[in-house]
Amino acid sequence: MLLEAVTAARARTPASAGRAWTLAGIAAALLAAGLAGIGARRPFSLEEAETVVHAGRGWRALAPFEADPSGSAYAALLHGWLEVGVSEWLARVPSIAALAAATALVQLLGARLLGRRAGGLAAVALATSAFAVGAGRTADPLALGLLAAVLATWLLAVAIESERVLAWVGYALVAAAGVYVHASFSLVLPAHAAALAFAPRASRRAGAVALAAGAAAAAPVVALVLVRARHLIDPLEQPSLGDVGRAVHDASGRNAVLLVLAAGGMAALAAGLPAAAEAWVLPLLATWAAGPLVLLLVLSIARPSLDPRYLVVCAPAMALLAGAGLASLPLREALVAALAASLALATVRVVQLERSRTEDWRSGVAAAFAVRRPGERVVVAPPRALTAFARYAGPERGSLVARGPALVVLVRAADAEAALELARRAVRAPAYALRDERRLDERLWLQRWESTGLAAG
Repeated sequence: MLLEAVTAARARTPASAGRAWTLAGIAAALLAAGLAGIGARRPFSLEEAETVVHAGRGWRALAPFEADPSGSAYAALLHGWLEVGVSEWLARVPSIAALAAATALVQLLGARLLGRRAGGLAAVALATSAFAVGAGRTADPLALGLLAAVLATWLLAVAIESERVLAWVGYALVAAAGVYVHASFSLVLPAHAAALAFAPRASRRAGAVALAAGAAAAAPVVALVLVRARHLIDPLEQPSLGDVGRAVHDASGRNAVLLVLAAGGMAALAAGLPAAAEAWVLPLLATWAAGPLVLLLVLSIARPSLDPRYLVVCAPAMALLAGAGLASLPLREALVAALAASLALATVRVVQLERSRTEDWRSGVAAAFAVRRPGERVVVAPPRALTAFARYAGPERGSLVARGPALVVLVRAADAEAALELARRAVRAPAYALRDERRLDERLWLQRWESTGLAAG
């Protein structure tokens, strides 16, 4: 009954509606760039400051196996781009452009897999996802990894449907290079394998060769990422059930309506909607949406690996499934109501993202020097945080060594307990005692320590 109702509704849809949904995809790409660009002038986080400093080094330091291989392609791109300028906004332009391009590609991919209406709706869902927008306004490889994942999947779909050798070669090249943009790209390859398992026999053989070639080229990078110790600013812990729930919520852009629509899209595909969808589309999108989280949880058996940021590669799959769910609704009124509810919640999440003050080093540095008395040092903790501090204070105005009768300490930490422990190490307690503390934002604490006359610990 539902299938007949939807088919009849499609038959009544004018041809111009298809072009309108295509234009909606283009508008969504511009919207994604605009939303990401709104927060692009905020101060760098510590991780962004380290990324920009690393990209500013010589070409040899950026070689794939000299530095972190999973980010070497992005570092090389940023190295060249920083010749234009090193402001916060300019450093984030590659990420903004990558998000916009990924959104446009999602529309093309969705139109090919699910129809123009679903493709346009998926593009809108991705453009308004707070998770994707957050990646697009950050100077790191995540947005480009997202783009690589969508591009590879689009090439895979083109290759399966056309069976052209050139499409398979293009897919193999992107599959091999994607992991050099960001390691999260490798989490999408199992979804491609799942699609090939249900593809026509001719495509299955050619696809297996292309996927194997790409995976073989990417394997050394993946192995190095797994073997090398990850020097994260905030170390990962073994994930709990709550961590898994939060990761899923984050991957949806913290949009419960989108999650419901994505589940509806999966059910619609299982029921044969849209009728034009091939048998391999559901395995592709389902594995793409859920597979990365499952893989990270499996890796966490050996060592903690659930970094929610890596799940940004799931965002396009969730958007496509949500687009399928919306497009499968038989009544236009139901579609409009569901879309409005999703966009309303997405707007709230994007506004919350823009208003959040996670790590404002510009304000933190200004606050530290505002309370510093003549002759006092400003000590930065942990030591690697000096990179971000120097960006806004100058290289000679911060210190890692505690000296003098009193100190101002600016600490970057995940919580109050960690902030106190990092500061104690920096001032070599009990040589100094904490006299005052103030939390500046989610990651920065400002403290005053005074000398006790005791021996350093």
